[in-house]
Formats: sequence, structure tokens, C-alpha cells
Amino acid sequence: MDNLYAFVRGSGFQVILTDEAGVLLEVLGDKDVLEKTQRVQLCQGGDWSEPIKGTNAIGTAIVERRPVQVYAWEHYCQANQFLTCSACPIFDTDGEMLGVLDMSGDYHVANPHTLGMVVAAANAIENHLRLQKATHQLYNAYRYSNILLEHMSDGLISVDTRGLVTEINAKGAGIFGVDRNLVRGRHVSLIRNAASMILPVLKEGMHCENREIVIENKGRSISGSSAMLRDEEGGVIGAVAVFREHQRQAAGHFPAAHANSYTFDDVVGTSPAIVALKEWARMAAASPFTVLISGETGTGKELFAQAIHSASPRHNRPFVAINCAALPENLIESELFGYEEGSFTGARRGGQAGKFQIADGGTIFLDEIGDMSLAVQMRLLRVIQERKVLRIGSARESDVDVRIIAATHKDLRAAAERGDFRFDLYYRLNVLEIRIPPLRERTEDIPPLVMHLAERIASRFNRKSIPISAEFLDKAKLYHWPGNVRELENAIERAIIRAGDNCSLTADLFDFPGKPLALAATIMADALPLKDTERQSIAQALQSSNWNVRQTARKLGIGRNTLYRKLKKYGIAIPRSPLNSSPTR
Repeated sequence: MDNLYAFVRGSGFQVILTDEAGVLLEVLGDKDVLEKTQRVQLCQGGDWSEPIKGTNAIGTAIVERRPVQVYAWEHYCQANQFLTCSACPIFDTDGEMLGVLDMSGDYHVANPHTLGMVVAAANAIENHLRLQKATHQLYNAYRYSNILLEHMSDGLISVDTRGLVTEINAKGAGIFGVDRNLVRGRHVSLIRNAASMILPVLKEGMHCENREIVIENKGRSISGSSAMLRDEEGGVIGAVAVFREHQRQAAGHFPAAHANSYTFDDVVGTSPAIVALKEWARMAAASPFTVLISGETGTGKELFAQAIHSASPRHNRPFVAINCAALPENLIESELFGYEEGSFTGARRGGQAGKFQIADGGTIFLDEIGDMSLAVQMRLLRVIQERKVLRIGSARESDVDVRIIAATHKDLRAAAERGDFRFDLYYRLNVLEIRIPPLRERTEDIPPLVMHLAERIASRFNRKSIPISAEFLDKAKLYHWPGNVRELENAIERAIIRAGDNCSLTADLFDFPGKPLALAATIMADALPLKDTERQSIAQALQSSNWNVRQTARKLGIGRNTLYRKLKKYGIAIPRSPLNSSPTR
């Protein structure tokens, strides 16, 4: 308003802002003009709606929802005919009218460009409102993404196309021992071990997965994956890398074995499939034979493996887990079987025991065994048959007493038929098979799983028990959960973060990659009848109110502007009054 008035100061015009009903909120003008217009209530608090003032730029712009210019005798009231007025409605980002911007003055100084100036100023106000909303949404998205980054269990580093660090979370800073505030905006080469993972991606455009990196100054290793970052048009805008720490090992000692923290009581579910599976797994736990656990990603294969170990006679001995897919081809043999000092470049002084020796007397869990190479499969088969391991670079075998539990998300028999997996190893592993059904095949287990996972996540965040609505549980059952329990846990964690403090989990907090099929079918089936019902309700309310817009809006519980928009949407015409040729407002 100030900018617009600056253009017309001293010209006999005043600038006016009204609310959506036509009541004047602010008036800027020269003193002599203000004194003259005050006599016709064109001042703060004046009501210039059509029912009060008849045809005028402000009131007519509100009714017609478009820019209007009214000249002299075009005003309905004779007292207002000394004016020329140009008005333009102002709408918010949702299409609701907020008010009207008007410029009025003596008709003797009328100018055809006045309306254009008002429209331009109103558009500038609307653009500013849109900018404010977009800024608010961006800030909320930034806050949300920051919360997710800080609660990640893995380290994350992102860089722009020049290799400058744009983001590093607390976990990533801890892994590499750097101050995140100092490295942001500086070249990633300052983070020596991370640079070797990220810079090749920028230069060569090739992503990598589960590559091992040795952190030189800390004497331990991590695995990392990196990929390009692209914009909507496919242009490269940077790269991102995620890092995960391996278990720490004390120099000169065997690393601590995995703590067997899970039992069959931790396997949540009451479906017939899970009850039968737990009973079969308990029987397998009591035997000394090899177990093969199969199931899709995220179904809880390691949970069952630990539960079997906890229920076995070996429960007081080590449980050692190794992910065969996470280790590079040249490292998996040394990890499984160990190596002697000097057996290869970079070998640790004194050598290192393999996972089989560490698990001696206990259980070794070989996760994702379907990704093991044929060469390593042959060595593993010998260990199973002979109960002996041979370190790399050694000529002496060592006896091991290990119970083997293997797991895979692949069809090992089909892989064997293709030649990707040894048949003799498959038969050795598949003595006792446990197939974990996916979550979509046991939807009755979803509600107890949701409550169990929510309690566990809340405890991790030092939060009290979180109430869960029935609608939240029902919505969880609609989705097919391709990532199974792991995906369900991630969705619940996001919902808890979005809920904030002291809030319950409601259905609107659940977000899916796509709309659940059952829910989408319901929405599609009901969409057309709902539209027809709304149109019929509006028409009936208008008739019962004798076509009075104000009364109709009050009956329907909506604003008049919303009602006008729906009348236009459904093509409902309001009859004109024979007295004033305008609809009753």
C-alpha cells in the first residue's frame, strides 16, 4: 500500500484496503481527499459491500471476484458519484478471498491506467503470500529432514559438484572424528577417509555399495555406499555417501561375539503361521544340525537366528553374525577363516582369527549366504564337512566346534540349478529349513507388531508410552509392506517423529510410498457420489433459504466466498431480484 500510495501522492487519489466483507481496514491519502471521502464513509470502519452501498468498485469486486472499475454515475448511490474507483480482490494460496485493494479519487482526475496499477499491486501481495507459504513449507521440510538425519544410525555426508561438504550428520562426524561445523562448506578431502568414497563418484559417475574403508587414525574399518545426487531434470547436483561402523576389535584379542539378546519371546505375532514357526524353530534349537532360514528382506531372519541360539545348549557360548553380502570378495575369506601375519599386504601383526574360530563352541550366523562366491562356498563346504578351518597363509588347520545357521532372501535351489550356488553346499545347509512368511501373509500380526515397535522406538527416544489409535492400526493393515517388519518399523519411527511430544499415533501420521490398494479402491468408488451429493445439498439449502446466499452459507457451515466458488464449480445460477437486479446477499 505504501509503495502504491507513493506513486499517487498529491494526485487526488487514496489507496484503500478492505476485508473480505468490504469493511475498510486501512486508508492512505492526502488530507484534503480524506476529509472529502470521509463524508461518504470511505474511511476506516466504513462498509462498502453491495448490500450497503449498492454498485461500487469494492462491493462489486467482492461479488464478481474480479477487478472492477466504477466511474462517477455508475455508482448506485448518488452521493458517491463524485468518485472513480478501481478495485481488485486479493486471494490467498488456497483461493479464499482475503480482502480488496482499491484506489479511489475524484472522477475529474480519472485515469484508465489506475485499474492496472491496482491489479499489479494486488498480484504483488498475492505473490508475497505465496512466497511466505513456500518459505514456511521449506522450513518445515528442512526441520523434518534434519530430525531424520540426526536420528539415523548411519553416518551421512553429502557434497556439491565441487566436492564441498553440504551436510554431515552427527553420526558421520563421530565416525570420522571431525567437527561438523568446521567441515561444512569446505572440501571433502579434509575428511581423508570419506573422500576416497565420494570423489570417485563425482569424477566417474559410478556409485558403489558396501565398500570397506579403513580409518587409519582409529585403526578400525567401516563400510560405505555412495551415489550421485541429481535434480528433477537428471542433472548432477552432487553426491551422497552413507557409512556404517563395523564392530570394534581389541588389538591382539578376538573381537567380542554378538550378544544373543533375542529369544523367542521377542518374536511378536499370534498368527497360526508364526505360532507354528516358533514351535518348529524351538525344535530346531534343541538339535545340533545346520539351519537354513529363508524369507524376504526385513522379515526378521537374524531375530530367529538369535532366538534359536538362545534356546540351544550353546546359549552360553558366542553368537557371531556375518553378512556375506556386505563384505568385498577379497575380504570375506579372511573374515570367515582368518589369516596369518604377513600373508598379504596390510595384514595385521600377529594375524587375525576368523569368525569361525571366534564362534568356537557357539553359533555362527551366515546372513545373505546366497551372495557368497563359488570359491568361498567350496571352502565353507570343507569347514562344514571336516569341522576344521585353515587360516590364509597358514599350513596348519585348527579344529572348530560351531553350529551353523544360514539365511537368505534368495531361492537357493533355483540358484543351484542355474549354477550360481553349489548343490552339495545347499544340501549341507538345508538340513532344517525355516521359512519366515512376509508380513502381507500374516496381517493379523501387524497390530501387535505396531504396538511392540512403537514402545521400543519411544524408549529409544526417551519418550513415554505413546497411545495408538485404532485407525492407525487399521491403516497399517491396508498396506502390503514390501520391506516387511523393517519397513514397518521405519514408518512407525517417522510417525512418532511427526507426532511430536505428548501426541498419539493417528492414521494421518502414516505415510506410504503409494496409496494403499484397499483405501484407493474405496476413494475411487465414492468420489462421484460425493460430488453429486454436495451439489444437491447446496441446491436444497439455497431453495430452503429463498436463494439468500448469507443464510445458505450459514446453514452449510461454510464461508460465503467458499459458497460462491462451489456455485461456480457446479454451475448453479442464483435468480436475480426484480427490484435491484442483483442476488440477495
